[in-house]
Amino acid sequence: PTILMSIPKAGFRKFFEERPEALADVELKIAGKKCQIRSIIYHPKGNALFTKYLKSQYAEESMEYWHQVREYRKWATQIEMENLLKFTKNNTHFDPKGKEEMLKRAKVLVKKFIEVGSERQVNISNEMAKKILNEVEAGNATAATFVESEDEVVTLMSRDKLGSFKQSEEFKELMEIVGGYVLEEEIMVKGGKKRGGSIVNLTLDGLIAKKRQA
Repeated sequence: PTILMSIPKAGFRKFFEERPEALADVELKIAGKKCQIRSIIYHPKGNALFTKYLKSQYAEESMEYWHQVREYRKWATQIEMENLLKFTKNNTHFDPKGKEEMLKRAKVLVKKFIEVGSERQVNISNEMAKKILNEVEAGNATAATFVESEDEVVTLMSRDKLGSFKQSEEFKELMEIVGGYVLEEEIMVKGGKKRGGSIVNLTLDGLIAKKRQA
């Protein structure tokens, strides 16, 4: 049987706002070979297969870095939020222990991925590396310390590895796993004009898709 889905854009955005992994699955189903790199790395199986491919290219340190700085960001954000709540309720200052733990963990990441000649040195710009080093050396590590480099690494992987990955057996396997949707031939947008499209860009007022028959 065919399953018809109709999701208003506002509802679509709200539902997936805190569910990047679920959104990645939908994007992969619809975009297929035209998918963007974030759809792949946010998808559990896509992430595993992309990492496997990078290992075959001796370039897996970028994914390893992305995972670890993303975990750091989430963890550090939680610490900052807890301290903000304490300050709001009790007018207390930032917990020095939390700041020390953040700095300690940031230094580990810098030593492993950022310093010249480090064990798993990642390919980021010199300016980005210096910015991170200066911030950590000054003892000012925060949840945002690695955010820009996190985005830069994803951009570099997209530029340097995404195209060849889409030609690999790993990508073929991913497409077989996720299956796919087929967009209706005619999708109405504002003004009554017909337009084809993909949810990847989220430009439609709503999504109408059919699940391919198994």
